[in-house]
Amino acid sequence: MRGAAGGIGVTAVQLAAGQGASAVAVTTSSAERGARLRELGATHVLDRTGEGGLDGGGFGEGGPGAPAGFDVVIDIVGGPQIPLFLDQVNANGRYVAVGMVGGQPPADFGMRLMDAFRTSLSFATFSADTVSGPDRRTVRAAQFADAARGTLRTVVHEVLPLDQAARAHGEMDAGKVFGRVVLVP
Repeated sequence: MRGAAGGIGVTAVQLAAGQGASAVAVTTSSAERGARLRELGATHVLDRTGEGGLDGGGFGEGGPGAPAGFDVVIDIVGGPQIPLFLDQVNANGRYVAVGMVGGQPPADFGMRLMDAFRTSLSFATFSADTVSGPDRRTVRAAQFADAARGTLRTVVHEVLPLDQAARAHGEMDAGKVFGRVVLVP
């Protein structure tokens, strides 16, 4: 998972681990963030390129470092590095872009995707805007119930007054936030 230290990523890591994923690999910028993601269910912590382990966490019998490939990539970041991660998807795997905070993929992305044709991988985008109101409420109710039971944790980086919204956005843009920033009136 790319972008695992943000609010969506923190939740996705917990959901994957809670649903029995045999491995949950995340990319992050530091071993400290990696340790926090491990507490939430990540099994492998990789650097931002997905190439190497930050905390000595290995994959399978091969020792430290990145898995040989991924069955599913959930990408909250997007941007020009999408093809790098697309190249790491296993045959019959799936790549799901759920955010684009890093920008659009490169102009030749469609050609890169077609170059992978023989591996039968799937590329999809997902926006919560496409989920109907009743379905969204059902999912939220289940997640609130999980939070009440303690099986899904909300990670709040900081609580700030609303007039500090610009600061909160600046810290998020600079990659200083782990989880969510809550703004209160």
